[in-house]
Amino acid sequence: MKIKVVVINLIRATVLMSVLAACATPTTQAPTVAPAPTAAPTIAPTATAVAASPKIYYADARTYPSQPDLLKGMTRGKFYIPVQDDGMVAVVDPEKSNPIIKMIKINAAQPHHPWTAPGMRYVFINHQSEGKGDHNVMTVIDSFTDEVVAEIKTDFDDPFHCSWSPINADLMLCGDLNPKGGYVYYLDTKEFKQIKKVKTNGHTARDVIQSYDGKFAFVGHQGQGNVDVLDIAEGKIVKTIECDRCGRLKGTKDGKYIFASSPPNDFTAIIDIAKQEIVKKITFDAKSGPGNINFAMDKVAMIGLGAGGKLALVDLKTFEVLNIVTTGKSTNTAYPHPLGEPVAIATNDGTDDWYSIIDLTSMKLIENILGGGKAPHNVQWSADGRFAVGGERLGDTVTMFRWNATAKKVEKIASVKVGFGTNGVQWTPYFCGVQFLTQENVKSVKNTAATNAKGDCAASN
Repeated sequence: MKIKVVVINLIRATVLMSVLAACATPTTQAPTVAPAPTAAPTIAPTATAVAASPKIYYADARTYPSQPDLLKGMTRGKFYIPVQDDGMVAVVDPEKSNPIIKMIKINAAQPHHPWTAPGMRYVFINHQSEGKGDHNVMTVIDSFTDEVVAEIKTDFDDPFHCSWSPINADLMLCGDLNPKGGYVYYLDTKEFKQIKKVKTNGHTARDVIQSYDGKFAFVGHQGQGNVDVLDIAEGKIVKTIECDRCGRLKGTKDGKYIFASSPPNDFTAIIDIAKQEIVKKITFDAKSGPGNINFAMDKVAMIGLGAGGKLALVDLKTFEVLNIVTTGKSTNTAYPHPLGEPVAIATNDGTDDWYSIIDLTSMKLIENILGGGKAPHNVQWSADGRFAVGGERLGDTVTMFRWNATAKKVEKIASVKVGFGTNGVQWTPYFCGVQFLTQENVKSVKNTAATNAKGDCAASN
């Protein structure tokens, strides 16, 4: 029996290797311009195998692992915020007197969400076209220079939410908001190319969450469909879990469960990753519209009840609802402090113009803080937890926050104008002298900006 198991594992590893092979407007700085789009690549069936990487991970909650504890010594950094309607990406440093350090012009329409790659150097931008132009592209920004360095031309209709493989830092899987079909796209983020795509059993594939052993991906469908289980190495759907229109997915940090929300059906299902089956459904009031999920302190799940304008707080041990907090119209979810402080910033993605600050000890609302525009959409914290930035989808601003460690309080710094339709947010630290941040070099690397694309440090005085 042991020999059989070893052989099966060797076959799986061989297949996996073959798949992976083939409010102040800036006035002094003109936007940088993206290079001309490249032609769609010839999609190879295989690519060069890449071993598991020691690169540090700190993207959004769809990717495991998240390692802010390894980055907490990197106290200087910057935030990337796509400005969807203006075709720009704003680069913001809350510690600078003029926090808008660059506006990057993007070729493709509707830059929507950034994804910081493992190693903390490259920022990938997906595009939610909404029928307004080219959208079959993933834009790549080099944080050393804040320039567009690549455009991964693909054949997908609307590249959407993505996640990186926990065992291969150069493999990214993305959903596709295509109402006529559902696909998962394999992207090689080292060579900046599409590897392959896999048809799902639904339409409008939204969130793609990978199991923490890197073997399976769970695919939620915003349109018609359930939750499909993708064998990553085999490149095929091996199971469908009945979970109608469960498009919003997130995985718990311990790797045991995936929470999957179905806004039309007013429930959030809890999927056991090992069993690949639903072990519980949390049913909310009619027209609550449960949506995006985040997790805090390994204790609490935070589920935005978009249609109800509330935030549900769920115990991760018992899966029971602890409290439902009134927040604001179209509550998206809440974004917890990365190093375990019991606080989170909830975004209200409707017509309200405030962020809701949640106390995760009392499970209650602390206060609402006004942003600069309507529909606060997404927040990310710096890895050290000193700063957070929020995008405002129906406004022309981003709002910067600081964590007052003495007062134990989230404080607004300012809202600054960058352009209309700010969406997702990602943070990267300044660093130089190495090409990527790894678990081996992070404590010795200078936390200062690189001077060029080589990553050189500034000459010492």
